[in-house]
Amino acid sequence: MEIKEHVEYSKVRLSVLRSQISKIDELSKNNLCIYTTGSYGRHEASVNSDIDLFFLDAKEEKPTSNIDKTLINAEVIRLCRAMKLPEFSKDGGYLTIHNIGDILSNLGSPVDDYKNYFTARMLLLLESKPIYNEELHAFCIQKIIERYFIDFPDHSKNFKAIFLANDIIRFWKTLCLNYEHGRHRKIIEGNPDSINDKIVAHSKNLKLKFSRKLTCFSFIIQLADFKGTITQEDLLKMCMLTPVERLLSIKEGNPNISDKVQNALNSYQWFIDRTQIPSKELLSWISDSKERDSAFDKSRQFGDELFSILQLVDKQNLISKLLI
Repeated sequence: MEIKEHVEYSKVRLSVLRSQISKIDELSKNNLCIYTTGSYGRHEASVNSDIDLFFLDAKEEKPTSNIDKTLINAEVIRLCRAMKLPEFSKDGGYLTIHNIGDILSNLGSPVDDYKNYFTARMLLLLESKPIYNEELHAFCIQKIIERYFIDFPDHSKNFKAIFLANDIIRFWKTLCLNYEHGRHRKIIEGNPDSINDKIVAHSKNLKLKFSRKLTCFSFIIQLADFKGTITQEDLLKMCMLTPVERLLSIKEGNPNISDKVQNALNSYQWFIDRTQIPSKELLSWISDSKERDSAFDKSRQFGDELFSILQLVDKQNLISKLLI
């Protein structure tokens, strides 16, 4: 399937899910928004894709009760099963509610990572699509953007979103470190489960080097490419784009490098074609050492392509300056 076909498939499936979730009684009496991330959030889903959901509560004084959340979870799980979506990972352990007030007040604190606010915030900005309460979804993004603009009054003539760029790069580094932590398991000879863990780690590494890399660096490239003083409205528009749409906007705004951007898009299409297949087929494919070596050669090529684009658009050396 071409990426545009994945986009249409994602939109149709999300439309069905939105329609069904809107009927959950307990949602109507609480001020919650639900958003999806991952392949559905990026509009790259296929019949083999699972769905990742996050919940945000805007009420600080009377947040959603545990009983209401339990009922909401049960209905969401039932609806997703009816749509024949794969079961939620970690036995539904990630179906928890974050409060937007907590996310804002703990930005950059040790609690930011510990309570998973950091991941929820980054995915909300970089690759989310609303499932329930679209207005609250946009409001939460706007409130987070405001937090990144805390220094704007003192730099209104030449403001650059350095705070946000640093946080996105921190997110990318965190993803890389999390992967390294997860893959360091002893491979015990003769233990098929351990061998399978290694193969699963290879598949996660490939996704890290394609979809997660594009999620982070499509935004970084747009920030580096932006001319003049960036505003909150500009950032909100970037947040509403998918990672592929951000690359396409770079292509449209920079005709001189359109070939380089198209090369990156072609590499990403290869990744989509190879990974949007049943899980067993994916693991069988990547367990072949020759296929795996070829795949990671492709991932290195994709990284080089993104880096080349960043070098060409970052005429003010914005990203290089973040290193010093």
